Amino acid sequence: MTAILLVSHGGFAKALLETAEMILGPQELTAAVGLAPDDSPEVLQEKIEAALESFHGAPSLVLTDIFSGTPFNTVVRLSQRYSFRHLTGINLPLLNEALVSRDSSSPDELAQTLLESVPAAFQDVDAALAQLPPPDDLDDF
Repeated sequence: MTAILLVSHGGFAKALLETAEMILGPQELTAAVGLAPDDSPEVLQEKIEAALESFHGAPSLVLTDIFSGTPFNTVVRLSQRYSFRHLTGINLPLLNEALVSRDSSSPDELAQTLLESVPAAFQDVDAALAQLPPPDDLDDF
């Protein structure tokens, strides 16, 4: 099983994991770390290291919120010392996909699955609705 670590600004990673667990149930080998407003990059690094160590060497995928932010940059620095796969731009559909696919996937296979899922995870609802006949009731969605 691939361990999954979420790293974000503020409480986004924790909220994302809590929401995924509400949908999918409790998850093992997962952790969420957030950069608090008063945290230094060094404090964030310590939090990330503790989370990675809690996986006890399990193959890992780290998911960050945005490219080039402090959480992203800290994870990139740690990739010199720890072995994990790193993707950025996480959202709930991609996290759910990662959680349901990780039992039978290596971090590399899981990363590829997520990268292929990106177009389905982000959709233009207006364009999709424009191609459908008008619903009689919005509950049809």
